[in-house]
Amino acid sequence: MDIKIPSEILPDVTFGCGPAQGHPVARNTKLSDTSFERSHRAGDMTEKGLYKEASDNLRSVMKIPSDYTVFFYHGGATTALDAIYWNLATDSVSGMVLGAFSKMWCKSMVDNSGDNIKKTILSPKEGQWIPDGELDYNASLLLLTPNETSTGIMLSNKFLEDAWAKKGPNTLIAWDCTSCAGGRNLPADKYDALTFSLQKCFGAAGGTSVIILSPRAVARIDEAEKARKIPYSLRLKECVEKSKKYQTLNTPSTTNIWLLNETCKWLKSIGGVEKADALCRAHAKTLFDFAAKTDYLKPMIEDENYRSYMTATFKITDPKIVDSELNSAVKKSGKANLKDGIGKYSSVKENALRIACFPYCDVNGTEQFVKLTKTIDFIVKEMRKAQ
Repeated sequence: MDIKIPSEILPDVTFGCGPAQGHPVARNTKLSDTSFERSHRAGDMTEKGLYKEASDNLRSVMKIPSDYTVFFYHGGATTALDAIYWNLATDSVSGMVLGAFSKMWCKSMVDNSGDNIKKTILSPKEGQWIPDGELDYNASLLLLTPNETSTGIMLSNKFLEDAWAKKGPNTLIAWDCTSCAGGRNLPADKYDALTFSLQKCFGAAGGTSVIILSPRAVARIDEAEKARKIPYSLRLKECVEKSKKYQTLNTPSTTNIWLLNETCKWLKSIGGVEKADALCRAHAKTLFDFAAKTDYLKPMIEDENYRSYMTATFKITDPKIVDSELNSAVKKSGKANLKDGIGKYSSVKENALRIACFPYCDVNGTEQFVKLTKTIDFIVKEMRKAQ
């Protein structure tokens, strides 16, 4: 079915969940201005240039404790998640599955570590989103995903703070913040390891990640190396050493680091991550308020305590409105920014939609989200007319 959507109601940004909408300034900058041709070992790029500036700005924006180590890591979040597990787990690990990406970390990666690691992984039962059971707060490593990209589930700040208070004396807590770093006002010091790729709230491309480690996490690296052989590309010991001179282990994407730095400068200019947090909440509220007024949408995560405002997911309650057909109409709108649509993540079985609410989807407020709601409503009305 071909649906011609009025151009005046079509939004001008992408609502895909990664790579996500970039900052307006960054999107209009020539590639040659991003230092992409420079050596990653040059002094004016490392301790006297871009890497130091980006690291310092990131520390300021995310309120990273001064004694924590920060470095850019090769590959996206997937590689970083593997590295954190291999370098920080010793005899036991615990975590919870909230969707596709936390499942990859807590199940797929952990299962590859062999049988000599005690594993306490909570997974939801059929029909559940949030798993039952109790995490092992005495495990050597506790894996948490504050915001799950695939399902739109969130662990609240209280949940994260309570986990920190409950952890045992030898427990390290690691967070995958790919879907929220730079957009959510997280507790500043309630983790030992934090990682994220740059392709969501920081508006950069994929393939680059950041790893942040507490002093206890850095000390654990030596202990883990005695417990197992760690693949060379996943060893973090050298990364920690290189970071002292604001260097990277391998050749990074200097363009991605440049984009991260520009994002941090913008965040500082508007008042920090608190303002970005409020912006993301406003984006999500526009969508949830709209859904409440329709007879065909409702939040996929019904419990507001677990409902993300970084990635909003909606169940389509009218069985005659099929998600793939609605999403196809968005993608065929004729606008390049909408070619990735608003479709659900591939592993989600429900008839559903998924919409990014990251800061750059609308840096000025909610106009782009209002346009999106009008676009969705127009498509649904046209689909119903054809039935």
